[in-house]
Amino acid sequence: MATVTFRVPDEVATRFAARAHREGGKSAFLRRLVDEAVGARQAASASGAGSVLPSIAAALGPSTKVTLRLRAEEIDRIVGLAEARGMSRTQWITSLVRARLGVEHPQTGDERVALRAIARELNRIGGNVNQIARAANTDARSNRPVSLDVGLLAEMTVAVDGLASALRQALGRSAGYWDTET
Repeated sequence: MATVTFRVPDEVATRFAARAHREGGKSAFLRRLVDEAVGARQAASASGAGSVLPSIAAALGPSTKVTLRLRAEEIDRIVGLAEARGMSRTQWITSLVRARLGVEHPQTGDERVALRAIARELNRIGGNVNQIARAANTDARSNRPVSLDVGLLAEMTVAVDGLASALRQALGRSAGYWDTET
């Protein structure tokens, strides 16, 4: 899957974030906008295939309001659970329903921070690996013996293994929280 990146002024980013919050999050909102801009939904519908981006179609698109009647103590419990995850009660209920439907699992702010830290560390390690590969290629082109620091490679292996474990734990906490098959 391709990645699209661009920069916008801070004020535009702030306004976009506020709008995206109401639309299911920045990534999901951007995907839907791109889907609509290129006519992917119409093209997919014409071929009978559904949306080109099925997770977006399932998670977003026109929404319909659903009203629930619950007892006061149930609402209080939902509010407490939602606040513990940094969500509104509507976001919490919506996330629970979407989890049951098999749509993406939302992360809390803490989980997003942890995932970003892991991504930054993996990028740093990737840069180190590129430097090692560049040095090895330079040595090979110069007909010099290629020397690798086995200790450094072992350290990077340990670091990558640790980050992979942290990533599994962060994703597992989020997915486990919404697990409806208990």
